[in-house]
Amino acid sequence: MKKFLVSTMAIAISALVLTGCSKNSDPYVPPTPTPTPPEPTDVEKYNAKFLEYVGGTIAPEQDWGFGASKVAAARGLTRAEDAGFVVSEEKVKQYQKDFCTELADSLPEGRKEPGNYIKNFEFESHGPFRLNFVYSFTETQMEIGYYYYNPKVETYDKRKEVALTKQFKTDFEANAYLQYTTYSSPSPSQWELYKSNMGAYIWDSYNAKLVQGHMITLKIEGNVDVPEGYYVGFYTKIDGEKYYTNRYLNKNESNTSFVVIDSNNDKSLLKNVFLVGIEDRMTYEGIPADIDCNDVILDVYKHIDKGCPTLVIPEKKKNPVFRIIGEDISAETSSDFDFNDIVLDVQLTDKGAKCWLQAAGGQLPVRINRDDNFETHKLFKVDLNTMVNTNAPAKGLPGKDGLPPVEFTIEGKFSSVLDVPIQVYKNNQWIDFFAEKGKSACKILVDDPNFKWPDERESLNQKYTKFNDWVKDPSVKWY
Repeated sequence: MKKFLVSTMAIAISALVLTGCSKNSDPYVPPTPTPTPPEPTDVEKYNAKFLEYVGGTIAPEQDWGFGASKVAAARGLTRAEDAGFVVSEEKVKQYQKDFCTELADSLPEGRKEPGNYIKNFEFESHGPFRLNFVYSFTETQMEIGYYYYNPKVETYDKRKEVALTKQFKTDFEANAYLQYTTYSSPSPSQWELYKSNMGAYIWDSYNAKLVQGHMITLKIEGNVDVPEGYYVGFYTKIDGEKYYTNRYLNKNESNTSFVVIDSNNDKSLLKNVFLVGIEDRMTYEGIPADIDCNDVILDVYKHIDKGCPTLVIPEKKKNPVFRIIGEDISAETSSDFDFNDIVLDVQLTDKGAKCWLQAAGGQLPVRINRDDNFETHKLFKVDLNTMVNTNAPAKGLPGKDGLPPVEFTIEGKFSSVLDVPIQVYKNNQWIDFFAEKGKSACKILVDDPNFKWPDERESLNQKYTKFNDWVKDPSVKWY
């Protein structure tokens, strides 16, 4: 019995000792495992590869071309003292009596029928755009100016306007901007008497011995001549209302204020100029004016060193067509950046957009406007493995070439072509094509609907060697 008690006490003491040791010792804490970094998303992988592809630098202001496609109201320019035009000090032309006679006969007083005159016109610039005021028979105070826009990326409702003279009569008298004309006449004439009595400034075309004028060169925002390809027209402001050479800018879509004559007769003294006639008023003392468009006349030179402008006939406003080239974010090597997984032409409309699908060079589902009916392969009526219009068979890849564009329309309120949704289906989710300013992009906008996209596995910067330069500097012309 004693032996049992001794044994029991020993066990209890041992237990107490062990318990005490356990309470006074630090508990064992296993080491924290190093967290496994999350797998990069498809977009993150693409961004890293794209940045490497373009050389590691993207300009902060790089908008991937989409800035040109924004819908905006018309923008007008306030003319600074030295903006809009330059008056050359050189007297570049001398108008003799015969020239003046032909001019007056071309735009006779009181004419009623337009004859061969063109009343809806603009000029396409091919270099410095030069003109000269050669005739004025008006006492009306009016503004005369020109407007311009780039028809590749703008419509005429986004034109910029520059005044040549804001108060024609006063400016003429003060010679503030333009050396209009000088005249000499052997004896007082009917027109000289009219001038002295009514304040009209005129030279008598039939009695003129010599008329000289200064050349005017049109500019855009500083010292840049009107760029090649820009459209230029003229306007006049009479009694608070503006009238334009482009008839569709006028309230009633007619043109009663301007005419242009293009003489193609080699024997004509007008063969080297486009003759532009301007009407100075719509009514006179409540009675409709004669509308013969000969109150102010200017000429636009056809033959100058850098080329001459081309006469164009404006059409009813149509929004420009832009081309989107896209990469479906599956690019891993430089040859994958061919930007032909989707080639889509887009023209914004009042109700949405008109589209033309040109190519589908990917093998993933790509859809437009978040609508499965507008999946690119489905639109071309091919399976997902078939690449369309990217010269894939030449590279040993499944494809079809020569398929016509697929035309369709989508509905929506788009302020820019950038807003037209394009998505790729990858890893069980639809991912939006993106083109964030200053960051990587998988879609790019070009303003030329004739732009040639790369073939399959032909890198974009291989076909267009200045592409990487453009990424770093948006002012570079890369195509």
